Amino acid sequence: MNDNLCLSFDTIDALHDEFEQLLERTREAKGADFLPAFADLIAHTESHFQTEETLMQTYNFHGIDEHTSEHKTLLDEMRYFYEKGQKMPPFARNYINEYAYEKFRRHVINIDSQLAAFLKEHTHE
Repeated sequence: MNDNLCLSFDTIDALHDEFEQLLERTREAKGADFLPAFADLIAHTESHFQTEETLMQTYNFHGIDEHTSEHKTLLDEMRYFYEKGQKMPPFARNYINEYAYEKFRRHVINIDSQLAAFLKEHTHE
């Protein structure tokens, strides 16, 4: 993972590593392999966000509403571009190539960093 995005909380950092790997695989996918790779990225993101939301609930994270709202927004956007990509693959590819990483980076820096700091104080990880 990009060292600037490391939050020093193993569970979250592992999820972010996997996201970055799947995003790169999606970017590199050719032809008919692109949409299945994008679908895998969405499935990972759903599971990834569920893991974070479970941590937030378990440890009574004060920013849970804002964080889960951000998760919903990001997933809805990914699903929108995937659905549009069913008919117009370049539309979905443009999202993956030009926007997805920046959205991820901003989420990690602005949202996940708060959760990681909270969890480091409230868990033994």
